[in-house]
Amino acid sequence: MKINPINNPNILKSYQATKVTKEENTVARDRDELTLSPEALSFSKAKVEAKEGVEFRTADEKAHIEKIKEAIRKGEYRIDSEDIAESILASI
Repeated sequence: MKINPINNPNILKSYQATKVTKEENTVARDRDELTLSPEALSFSKAKVEAKEGVEFRTADEKAHIEKIKEAIRKGEYRIDSEDIAESILASI
């Protein structure tokens, strides 16, 4: 059985054109882009501002927070619903 060689020059050109396209696609994939929504930017800014606000607490505030954290760790922290209700009514 004799197999004839491919004598069509267009086949080689077609293959080479495909090869260039694949290389261009590979280069294009190397450049990622990230776009954040306005809501995400706002959230990020608020998070940074909140973190900065923590640094401005007084020593008394920091001690009070540590006292509450320790009570929570020990399972001893209790919330008095009457005190909360009174605070809410007082602020109105």
